[in-house]
Amino acid sequence: SSEVCLDPETAHPKLIISSKGDSATYTDTWQQLPNLPGRFDTTLNVISSQGFIFGRHYWEIDVAGKTYWELGVTYPTIPRKGTTEECWLGRGDESWCVEFFDGEYTAWHGGVPHQLPFTKHFCRIGVLCSFPAGLVTFLEADNMMPLFSFCAATFSDCLHLALCPGHDHSGTNAKPI
Repeated sequence: SSEVCLDPETAHPKLIISSKGDSATYTDTWQQLPNLPGRFDTTLNVISSQGFIFGRHYWEIDVAGKTYWELGVTYPTIPRKGTTEECWLGRGDESWCVEFFDGEYTAWHGGVPHQLPFTKHFCRIGVLCSFPAGLVTFLEADNMMPLFSFCAATFSDCLHLALCPGHDHSGTNAKPI
């Protein structure tokens, strides 16, 4: 597995990043933070400080008790300002993600949704990224059951872990991711 640290300078102002950089929590309060060029200003995203350009990398993300989340990988070029659809994970060509919302799982890349046939609330999601293979695979981490794979053939830039802990979802989504 690869160690990652979430970059607070990329985090939307309604996300609280832990002091260790290992979790993100949604808050209803807009934090007074500098409007940096790399900060997401509309979507509730944050990306890792580290980018990876070779090898194989694996991360596990704790999503227990969450009713809404998105997670995946992104190029550093993902749009971060405004309301354009490409700012959302998986909606543009810069990122790949799996989303859980209202009990449904969807894999996204290039704005194309792939409904997944799972109904169980998973507790840990694994993300495997292989540069030699150009592959991004999402797994249910407890049993290493594959959820979905994207084959990009080759990656054109470094990749960062990306996540969105989701909004409060009517008070049901308060846990960190």
